[in-house]
Amino acid sequence: MRFDENASGLVILILNWNNAPATLRCLDMISGWNRLKVEVIVVDNSSSDEDLALLGQAGTGFRLLQNNSNLGYAGGINVGISLALKEGFPFIMLLNSDAVIGEQCVSKQMECLSGSSDLGVIGPLCVEHGTIYSGGRNIGVYSNTRIPYDPADTGSILLPVDYVPGTALITRREAFEKIGLLDEEYFFSGEIADFCKRLHSSGLQCAVYCGCQATHTPDRNSAIRETIYNYYTLRNRFLFVRRHFHYSRGIFFIRWIAGGFVQIILALIRNRGRRARALWLGLRDGVSGRFGDRNDLFLD
Repeated sequence: MRFDENASGLVILILNWNNAPATLRCLDMISGWNRLKVEVIVVDNSSSDEDLALLGQAGTGFRLLQNNSNLGYAGGINVGISLALKEGFPFIMLLNSDAVIGEQCVSKQMECLSGSSDLGVIGPLCVEHGTIYSGGRNIGVYSNTRIPYDPADTGSILLPVDYVPGTALITRREAFEKIGLLDEEYFFSGEIADFCKRLHSSGLQCAVYCGCQATHTPDRNSAIRETIYNYYTLRNRFLFVRRHFHYSRGIFFIRWIAGGFVQIILALIRNRGRRARALWLGLRDGVSGRFGDRNDLFLD
């Protein structure tokens, strides 16, 4: 069955939180597409008035959903997913505002997804700071979950993976109908890996399409990455283990406790006090089972 670009049934969801300039660049990129028919929804996580004013400059071409509070990535994007399901869209794309992807790349992935009933999620190769990655590995087992792409390891255009990064992924509505929405207990980081893990358990596959690439340029030096990102990344390993490691939970708790202490010591040696504090709080909350929104820990 050939995919019809003019009747794709694809909705693109973009989450915005005080980052309107990046969101506007992403919208501008999509507005340059001329073949693929898509609907675009921006979900705003209670950004500042100034940020919302900037979004207002984008004019038409997208719908804006405004949340009354910061619901995190999982909660915020679930608002968009729920609307997309209610309105009957067969395919849903999650796209980071700081990602760049071509129209043809999206179209090729849609062809693959449309032609394979057992494929639940698909994403492209992802280029980040000069390195090409091909999906991710189990976040409950590995510290470095992203897989560097090696063409020699791939005998097919589709590469099965543990999870497809949320940078630019496309899924079918049946996936959400079968296993539910993103788990909001993660709040930020790990919810896509959890979603893909649940998909695998339900019999649907996750794969990276090796025929095209998206580019992702996160700010490595931002204060958010030093604190909030490190906190949730470590804390949510424990949540993932609680959710999916029923018989080896104790072993992997010990693994992440030990790994967390090593990261904290290294951060202190390198005089990165904010990182060390964020990791300690993540370790403490992960072990004790405090999940969901904990951004208040980093309010100065």
